[in-house]
Amino acid sequence: MVEIVPLACDIAERESDLDACTAKLRQPPPSPDEAVGPVSPDQPYFVFLHSLHAIAAKNGIAIPQISYRLAEPDKGSTMRRYFIETTFTTRYEQFRGFIFELRTLPGIRCEKLSVSQPNIAETKVEVRLQCAFLVEAAP
Repeated sequence: MVEIVPLACDIAERESDLDACTAKLRQPPPSPDEAVGPVSPDQPYFVFLHSLHAIAAKNGIAIPQISYRLAEPDKGSTMRRYFIETTFTTRYEQFRGFIFELRTLPGIRCEKLSVSQPNIAETKVEVRLQCAFLVEAAP
């Protein structure tokens, strides 16, 4: 048996479903505070990456590209060191907020930082950031 649904009811139901999907997509990213505690001992690096991007989004910074690599481990060491490098353009005030919050993440160290303003007439600065993230390796 085929059920015939009036067009207005069908459209209303589809709009309701679409509104629900749109609301899910518009949810803000989790705050960095929610992402600081690792889920398991093997995941602190991924939690750090999530926190880095959440802090950037919170401060209105878009990071178009970021490079990650694992450093060669020291012999006999239980620590892992990851290097993160990125370049982005933002306003100076947003950058200051980003760096201030980034420093609160455990295990991170900013190793190289370059901030330049190529055009004095613009309010944006170009940032090149290199960080290291140190974490104890899972047994």
